[in-house]
Amino acid sequence: MTKFLKAFTAGLMFILSSLAHADYTLGAGDYVRVTVYGDNELMRETRVSEEGILTMPLVGEVKVGGLTTIESEKRIAEQLKRGGFIANPQVSVLVLEFMSKTVSVLGGVLKPGRYPVTRLTDVKDILAEAGGLVPDASEIITVVRGDKRSEYDLNEVIERRNLNEQDVRLTGGETVYVSVRDVAVTGQVLRPGKYGIQGGSRRISDFVALAGGSTEAAGETLFFTSTRSGTPTTQEINIDELFRAPASAINKDLLPGDVIYVPKAPQVYVYGEVQRPGMFKIDKNMTVMQAIAKAGGLTIRGTQRSVKLHRKNAEGAVVKQVPDLTAVLQDEDVLFIEESLL
Repeated sequence: MTKFLKAFTAGLMFILSSLAHADYTLGAGDYVRVTVYGDNELMRETRVSEEGILTMPLVGEVKVGGLTTIESEKRIAEQLKRGGFIANPQVSVLVLEFMSKTVSVLGGVLKPGRYPVTRLTDVKDILAEAGGLVPDASEIITVVRGDKRSEYDLNEVIERRNLNEQDVRLTGGETVYVSVRDVAVTGQVLRPGKYGIQGGSRRISDFVALAGGSTEAAGETLFFTSTRSGTPTTQEINIDELFRAPASAINKDLLPGDVIYVPKAPQVYVYGEVQRPGMFKIDKNMTVMQAIAKAGGLTIRGTQRSVKLHRKNAEGAVVKQVPDLTAVLQDEDVLFIEESLL
């Protein structure tokens, strides 16, 4: 019974080792263990030469470079059988070090560079080998495989959420890129600049808040520009609606390269016989009367009849007119309240 269990265990280990890395292609520098079932003297741990050759007892040199592990097993078995050394050889090739396969890690990591795939490796393993992320790094990780580009959320990679093993497995030849400060927030915010996608900050409202929020001169809308479809697209979004309903569809998740722009609000200039002359933000549908009220109202020398509006026409020329007090203002309008002679 004991002999049977030993034989069964050995056979099972042979099958499992044959299946491990079955689709891995051997290359120069790979360190492998070659086992011939039933003949321990033929077991070798050796490195694939620069020419892609393994040197084995009895059969000598075997060309395995460019072959998968299963194909290599078959080739070694064929040469053992052809030489008359073993009638029905069962060969296992197990990769111990994957030295022929490297992954480039670039961007926001402590130690960017090329790292050998020395074992079964995924994205989080290779980032750990590169020293982890720098403080300004994004949590959006880009993996380039040939002409295919994939982006992953680091938290999902670590927790294995919404991903299967093949999504994040690295076998060599890939480039892993970690963006740094990759969302630009510009215009009328307190702290314009670039911010990393990290710490749960994912949506438009998160990044407006990171930038300190809108200034007093900011307009009521912002412009969100993204190139995720390959072509830049811009969407205008009402800021008040964005923060009133943060879970709505307009509050999009951001990706590296996205840009948020908060423009300056339209302005009106009010001077002359008012209490506080100056430049004022035009609120939505603001009228002439409301602008005068923002300027503190009329002085004792000003009257509603003395209000004059200076507005640019389509040609850019300034036209002076007497406005209705309920008229809606436009950007760069100028209100001048003349001194009343009565």
